[in-house]
Amino acid sequence: MMETHQVVDTGYYADSVEWCPHTGYHDVLLCGTYQLEESPKEQEQNTEETRAKPQTRHGDVQVYKLSQDNGSYSLTKTAVHEMPGVLDIKWSPDLVNGSPVFGLVNSVGVAELYLVTNSEETDVGSTEVKVTKLTEVSLGEEVLGLSLDWSNRVSKSNAPMLTTSSSDGCVQVHQLTSGDLTPVSSWKAHDYEAWITAFNYWDTNVVYTGGDDCRLKGWDIRQKTSSPIFSSKRHEMGVCSIQSCPIRDHLLCTGSYDEHLLVWDSRQMKHPLADTQLGGGIWRVKWHPGHAQLLLTATMYNGYHVVDTEHISDGKMDVLHHYDRDISLGYGADWCHNNAYNNLVATCSFYNHSIQLWNFTIKNQDIG
Repeated sequence: MMETHQVVDTGYYADSVEWCPHTGYHDVLLCGTYQLEESPKEQEQNTEETRAKPQTRHGDVQVYKLSQDNGSYSLTKTAVHEMPGVLDIKWSPDLVNGSPVFGLVNSVGVAELYLVTNSEETDVGSTEVKVTKLTEVSLGEEVLGLSLDWSNRVSKSNAPMLTTSSSDGCVQVHQLTSGDLTPVSSWKAHDYEAWITAFNYWDTNVVYTGGDDCRLKGWDIRQKTSSPIFSSKRHEMGVCSIQSCPIRDHLLCTGSYDEHLLVWDSRQMKHPLADTQLGGGIWRVKWHPGHAQLLLTATMYNGYHVVDTEHISDGKMDVLHHYDRDISLGYGADWCHNNAYNNLVATCSFYNHSIQLWNFTIKNQDIG
């Protein structure tokens, strides 16, 4: 059973939603937005001259607080931070110097880190959060930052690494030390856009990347990055989502414009363990923070899916839930980290600029 609690208008087109993973901040949700600015005249003309002009992409990071009342949940927007278009946001899984930190990549090719702290209580008694910029680093000239991931999901570190990818096919790794991002490695990973980059959380020397060249690749950042440790052509279209399982070693999931969700054993990347077609490009994949069995996907034109990765039959996985309310292009999805909230999920839809807040009930037999 699924229940929709709220649909929120984000103004700009919404492409990422991320719940804070840290105790005391589980009720904080970030939403990143991105919108291309075009004048009505440019939209009508659409000539070679107007297409060649530099494009302005606006966006913001919106901060929401979750509240609960008699089993119903709702979000209240508490702050909006205007900036260039935001394409991805990720919280550091571990506190940095005792405070939550999140990173983002934007449409002017910059990765930025922000510090989050609780501020004074408001007149109505709720605690607001304060967002302060920590540092930034350029990913290149005239590129879009497309994705990022942190290394400290399993191996905790106060000086974690950050991997980022950009529209020129390049991937970068930086280390956060003394409040600054120090370069570790940078290389050309794909012929076209490098849509996604992600760490192997159990061996953070290994970085996975996916590109518009239909390749899924693995890299060892201790070695020369002139060649990958593997390159898979199993996906038939651009690879746009990757995540290492933070609960169970050797599990990896990938998604693609080819509409296939694959689960792999990272020790053997020739053939996936399972392959399930979801009826839409799989832009984002998220393992459940408490169950290695459950995967959440943002499935572009086919809503969002909750998939059972454990009970595999003939190489296929079961879809436990399919959410398709008010969807124009599903780009963002994340699990709330508070277990008391009963599988509460936030998703966001791009062209109808909205966040959907919903949850679902799992039957006992669904979880093995």
